[in-house]
Amino acid sequence: MLSRSLLTIFALAASATASVIPRADGACANPAVRKEWRELSDTEKAEYLRAAVCLRGLPKEKYAAIDAVTTRMDDLVYTHFSLNTEIHFVANFLPWHRWFVQLHEDLLRTECGYTGTQPYWDWTIDADAQNTPNSPVFDPVTGFGGDGKRTSSDVAGFQRCVVDGPFANTNLTLAMGWPDMNTVGNRLHCFTREFNGGMGRDANGDMIIGDMQAGAYNSNTMSIIYAFETYAGMSSMLEGLPHAQIHSIIFGDMGPATSPNEPLFFLHHTNVDRVWAKWQGRNATRLADYSGFQDTSKTISASITDPMPIMELGESAPIVKDYMDILASNLCYTYSSM
Repeated sequence: MLSRSLLTIFALAASATASVIPRADGACANPAVRKEWRELSDTEKAEYLRAAVCLRGLPKEKYAAIDAVTTRMDDLVYTHFSLNTEIHFVANFLPWHRWFVQLHEDLLRTECGYTGTQPYWDWTIDADAQNTPNSPVFDPVTGFGGDGKRTSSDVAGFQRCVVDGPFANTNLTLAMGWPDMNTVGNRLHCFTREFNGGMGRDANGDMIIGDMQAGAYNSNTMSIIYAFETYAGMSSMLEGLPHAQIHSIIFGDMGPATSPNEPLFFLHHTNVDRVWAKWQGRNATRLADYSGFQDTSKTISASITDPMPIMELGESAPIVKDYMDILASNLCYTYSSM
């Protein structure tokens, strides 16, 4: 469980209570609406899952010299992994992942015929109910399948696999697989998860799941984030607590920097993007508020005109300022709940 003292520290850092900022007309006339997973019909869920499976089955188009990159999704996974320290715990964390999620949605459309919008997973709903292990996103029929299960295999990387849902027994080539998720390297392994509550292992060596650390991403924690007055403060807590905690509690392929291997990565990061957009509102100051550092050593100041690294995923580097507003013409989307 998240300590009360840690939440208190973050609360003191936020200098004002959150307020609702009314929306104004944006630059795009008809924004697409991204919906929470629970708001989708079973048909819409099935169509998104079909497209997500499709993208993981297409051959790669980038990184010809990297043998471990084999699928179209691997193009994204390898980029995210390779750029790890350039896109995490630095100023561009939010705009870079906003660009990345949009790229993923675009690929679902152009390469897999998807006609819907990128859904999000509002984990605060599950956290407030203290029922994250039973979230609808883990449903084996209408969701992404559940926790990984130990198998009878004695082959490293195949000893714990997700065995239900549309991604059951999917083989991956980037990262090491269970039980070596934190070991740098690549080998063939099954897609895996290892739910945990941060309370260690039981007598059988299995993770104690509990409420999956719901206090790190419930409504109380989010109210502290929305109360920050500056981008730097808001972004730092958002990345360090609810964002990182969701990666940690699902773990398995969601744990290391190859985390886009986990299909829920994109619903998770779409929700992170929604939180940022909600904090921004239609407030001109917040829509232009961007500060911090380009590097984790905090030696190079960040600017809204900075290009963002994308390696082989595009011909030109996207600029931060072009990814500050979800209602800008190059993005043109909103969320069902803001």
